[in-house]
Amino acid sequence: MHIDLSDRTAIVTGGSAGIGRGIATTLAESNARVVVADVTRDPPTDADRTTVERISAEGGDAEFVETDVADGDDVAELVETTVDTYGGLDVLVNNAGISHEGSVVETDPEEWQAVLDTNLTGVYNGAHHAVEYLKESPAPRIVNVASQLAFVAQRRKPAYVASKGGVVSLTRSLALDYADVPIQVNAVCPGVVETELTRDALADEQRREAFESQTPLPYLGTPADIGAMTTFLASDYARFVTGQSFVVDGGYLAQ
Repeated sequence: MHIDLSDRTAIVTGGSAGIGRGIATTLAESNARVVVADVTRDPPTDADRTTVERISAEGGDAEFVETDVADGDDVAELVETTVDTYGGLDVLVNNAGISHEGSVVETDPEEWQAVLDTNLTGVYNGAHHAVEYLKESPAPRIVNVASQLAFVAQRRKPAYVASKGGVVSLTRSLALDYADVPIQVNAVCPGVVETELTRDALADEQRREAFESQTPLPYLGTPADIGAMTTFLASDYARFVTGQSFVVDGGYLAQ
């Protein structure tokens, strides 16, 4: 199976680092034109190239648009810039997300709202502003990045867990609303993935051993693993797939 996304344009929110960067680069490897949207262009460490630089170095076509997905006006401008630059939009990947640790009592209303605004309202904003342009695409796709924590809770992460559960439900709703176009709408739900955001936790030997012992496969995930599933869902091979949430977690939820 060879996936070729030539002549298709994709937006990847939260694409400057981690899972978003893995998704953006994997889409580009399949010849998609990629618009990387994030609150910052810069990679997590000075030694790293930006996502756009990585894609361009491999001969791909990518642009960066500074975007806060919690801001509807920002997202509207992102979509309009993409369409103006490339002539249309075919794939929207709603990946941007933040987290907060603390019980519901320890979580201030502002902290709760910030997580919901980015993780859930950000998906709404993306779909709200992109759907009319996606309708013009011959193969429109929306892929929302949720989490395995949409299905199993974790202590001290009420806002994050609630937001990702909402993403899964919103994915189903969008899939039904736009099935007649058709716009295929699906979610990818990562498990433990080695990224800049998890580096500190995984550097702790005890925590790493705990994550590894809970994952049936003998290794943790990488951003490229999430990119591969996302690229499949963006392709013609997923033409009969919509409203589904694909857990990519090394078998954790199979237990």
